[in-house]
Amino acid sequence: MISRFHARVAVLSMVTALAVSTLSAAQGEAATGTAGACSPVTGDVSAAQALAWGAPTWCAEFDDAVDPADWVFYDSPGHAGNGRRSPEQLYLGNGALYLHGRPDGTTAGLATKHDQTYGRWETRVRLYPGAGSYHPVVLLWPKEGGGAVRSSTSEEVNFLEVINDPDRQRPNFFLHTPQGQEQASANVDMTTWHTYAVENTQSGVVGYLDGQEWFRSPNATHSPMSVCLQLDWFPGQGSEGEAWMEVDWLRIYPLQAADTG
Repeated sequence: MISRFHARVAVLSMVTALAVSTLSAAQGEAATGTAGACSPVTGDVSAAQALAWGAPTWCAEFDDAVDPADWVFYDSPGHAGNGRRSPEQLYLGNGALYLHGRPDGTTAGLATKHDQTYGRWETRVRLYPGAGSYHPVVLLWPKEGGGAVRSSTSEEVNFLEVINDPDRQRPNFFLHTPQGQEQASANVDMTTWHTYAVENTQSGVVGYLDGQEWFRSPNATHSPMSVCLQLDWFPGQGSEGEAWMEVDWLRIYPLQAADTG
């Protein structure tokens, strides 16, 4: 496993040069490049490939810009009012998006403006050893779900969440519905690349890790949902320090006619 020191040096060397152009996009200035063209998924085990999900309806490649037309950039108090989410903690480099959490709780988050009620979502993420008090999260949140810790519909799907795990070895899946909370965990070295996916239909939710099912529930969400990428700070709940989250791509897929229920 890479040390925290070497992980930090590696991340900083990749992202510092492009930080200024990324901040311009996050602050709403004109940005070139959109998420319109989706590159083929290669070199990874993907649920979309394994299960023949077909072509995505939208994707983010993070090659040259993060377009404000496609994203909401968080600029607000952090999770549960802890710390602050700032667009200045978003970086681009080497075809990836980086979210950086500083030791003082200044961190990053963003949400797509592309929502759907039922469908499939998949992303490729790599984490770095860092503060256990930082939770890297990829989730579905209701479009009109409110900004509190819990959505106004009691619906939320965290298809990747890391809790008090400074070495980044235990991913978790959480499903929140009016029926209650359900979860699953795995043992995976998240300091290497992995794909995380979720399918939401009228008949239930299925989660995938590297193309393999690791969560299933007969419960589902029934509101328009948006994908959110967050590095949330939980002070006092794990080791302190900084953290990094790297996202290579994100894709949204529709349900095929046979899967609509």
